[in-house]
Parts: sequence; C-alpha cells; structure tokens
Amino acid sequence: MLKSMTAFGRANFHSDVGDFVIELQSVNRKYLEVSVSIPKELSSFEISLKKWISPFITRGQVSLRVSVSYENASPIIVNPNLPLARQIKSAWDQIGKHLNLDYDDFDLNLLADVEGILLFEENLQEEDRYSNALKHTLDLALEKFLRMKVQEGAALQTDVLERMQKIHQWMKTINQKMPYATKKYRDKLLARLEEIVPGSIENEERILREVALFAEKIDIAEEVTRFFCHLTHFEELIQSESGSIGKTLEFVLQELNREVNTIGSKSSDMEIARMVIDIKSELERIREQIQNVE
Repeated sequence: MLKSMTAFGRANFHSDVGDFVIELQSVNRKYLEVSVSIPKELSSFEISLKKWISPFITRGQVSLRVSVSYENASPIIVNPNLPLARQIKSAWDQIGKHLNLDYDDFDLNLLADVEGILLFEENLQEEDRYSNALKHTLDLALEKFLRMKVQEGAALQTDVLERMQKIHQWMKTINQKMPYATKKYRDKLLARLEEIVPGSIENEERILREVALFAEKIDIAEEVTRFFCHLTHFEELIQSESGSIGKTLEFVLQELNREVNTIGSKSSDMEIARMVIDIKSELERIREQIQNVE
C-alpha cells in the first residue's frame, strides 16, 4: 500500500495547563527531515516531539508547528535577580550622593531595561503535565496526517497500477512480435539476393548464415524475462503492507528502464520501437509519481 509524502494534519487540545495547537505538514524529500517551530518556553520538548513522530514517518520534509495559549499554569518560573538589583540601587545611591541629589524612593523603572534582572527557569514540577498535553495533541494531529498520507497514496497506487498494466501489455506484444523479425529479415535478404544472383544455389546458405547472425544480434529473450520479473516485483511491492517502499520502487524502476533500453537498441522493427518509446514514457511518468511515495 503506497503512502504519499505530501500530507497535512492539525489538532487542538484543551488541557488544564492551556490550549495546545499542533500542525503537521510534509512535502517531498529523499530522506527524513523534521523542522520544529515551538514557543521558546517549551523548546526543551523539541527533541521529544521529533522522537515521537519518527516511528510513523520515514521520508519527506516535515514541518511541525506548536502554538499554546496558557491558562492556570506556566512552563516557566520567573525569579528576580536580587543581588543584581541591590548592586544597581547601591550604585544609584552613590551617584545621588555624589551629585547632591535629594530623593527618597528608588524608581523601579530604572531596572526595566537591565539585562538579567529577571531570571527564567523551567517549571520542572509541571514538566509532565506539559509533556502529556503535547504528546496527546501530537497524536491527534498525527492521526489526521497519516490518514491523508494513505488517502493520497491510494490515488497514486491506482494511477501507477493502471500504467503498469499498459506496460505489461506492450511488452507482451513485443515478445510476441520478435520471432517474426527474423522471418522478415530472411525474406528481405532472399529478395535482394534474387535480384542480384537469381536462382543461385548458394543463396539459401548465405541467407541461413546471415539470418543466424541477425537472430543472435536481436535476441531479447533474456531482457524480456528480466523485465517481466522486475515488473512483477514492482507490482508486489506496491500492493504489499510494507511501511516505506519508495526508495525500493525507484531502484526497481531503474532496472526496468535498463532492460527496455536494451530491448530498444536491439530491435529494428518500427512498431516495436514505437512501443519501446511508449513504455519508456510511462516509466518516466511512474517515476515522477514514485518520487512522492514514502
């Protein structure tokens, strides 16, 4: 069963620590590449998010976006940097004394733009609650995401199998026509020799030698056998329950192209040549489709 690399899934989850939204989107990539966009205060969960989705996705560029609206809790604890504040106040007191300034209250606004005056640390006591909420939201998004991959893959599979059926019929016709190529060549040689040396006893021997060489030159039995073998393997892979088969399908397509190119180079029959072109054209269309298969 084919699965598409292109998919989208979005989920919302309301928890006791806030409202979570996760979006998953993927496009074609030869290998798996995951990028995570997550609020800074939850950045410690980025590795966990990648780990949670890795068993379900093997290829593609996946974008994972997390947004959260907090309610009764916060993943961050904010503490004042009191030693720094004391030093700042003491410094201002010294400035005031030195300049003979008279003021009674220290203006806290003086601390607003001081870097490091507020210290932020993770709320480890609430870590499990945020982790569980993220995991649950991701599971909901993954369910929709994977369902879309299967739906898109089913459409791809139908298209590819229809094209493979055409290819199978063309190759079957080529295999049936090849024996007649030798007979056509023999008749052509006989006609030419009769024109040059009519009624010669040696004509038949010459023809037999030339036809034998020609038959050996255009013999495609091995190529056709291998082509059908690869074709069967390809169809079995598409209809199997294997999780990730995109790369394997690409390798099999390469072998199919190699065999049909050899068949085309050996054939001098125009009708067979046209069918070889049709097969190569369909294989190219299938290759384009397979590039979107996980």
